[in-house]
Amino acid sequence: MNWARQVAGHGRTLVLLHGWGMEGRVFDHWLAYLTPHFRCVRYDLPGHGATPCAAGLGWEGSLAALAAMLAGEGESPLLLGWSLGGLLALGLAARRPDLLSGLILMAASPAFRRRPDWPWGVDATTLAGFAEALHVDPEGTRRRFLALQVMDDPQARLQLNAMRGWPLPDPRCLADGLVLLRDEDLRQELPPSRLPTLILHGERDRIVPAAAAQWLHAALPGSRYAGFATLGHAPFLSAPAECARILREWLA
Repeated sequence: MNWARQVAGHGRTLVLLHGWGMEGRVFDHWLAYLTPHFRCVRYDLPGHGATPCAAGLGWEGSLAALAAMLAGEGESPLLLGWSLGGLLALGLAARRPDLLSGLILMAASPAFRRRPDWPWGVDATTLAGFAEALHVDPEGTRRRFLALQVMDDPQARLQLNAMRGWPLPDPRCLADGLVLLRDEDLRQELPPSRLPTLILHGERDRIVPAAAAQWLHAALPGSRYAGFATLGHAPFLSAPAECARILREWLA
């Protein structure tokens, strides 16, 4: 099943994948800086926005659906993934780099959960707590997760206020998304170095430590890393003009 999509702008195709508990319109504020230069295609992940949960938000099914949709865009697009969307983008780029002309990872990590050999992730107990709370209070759980994303980032917090009234994603797919964040580890399954890659990361990110993005930069020869010293988990909300400028300069 195809995911709901919205298209705006003209130019090179840029596909945008949102994070857990959000939807494609989280990028609305950023579009003003992108659409003069790009044909922006925003997908709603399963169970989020206008895409039904249907078969769920599983790893293999989601990558297969994403590959089919990208192949249907008519050209090799740029793929930008933020947070959970970044995990999916990284997985797709590792398996089907032929579908893409470039990869942009924002607040992304190859492994969101902390492991004995991976200190730059969320503690397993914290993720388990979110999963348990999701069954009791789905809306409250999403609000707490969103608040964590914009902690120490006043500008992003202002943008978040407009999103609090959005419909709650399907709790089944929210639970599936937490499983992906808990279980997927892509450190041994990375895109080839020939795929141009840009990594954007807020140094105050409370969900994905900047060290995880810096690890990706080192593991992907030829990638570019751009860090934001004063920003958190959502740089495109806090510094949309700067993020768009870096993207355009990287492509140039």
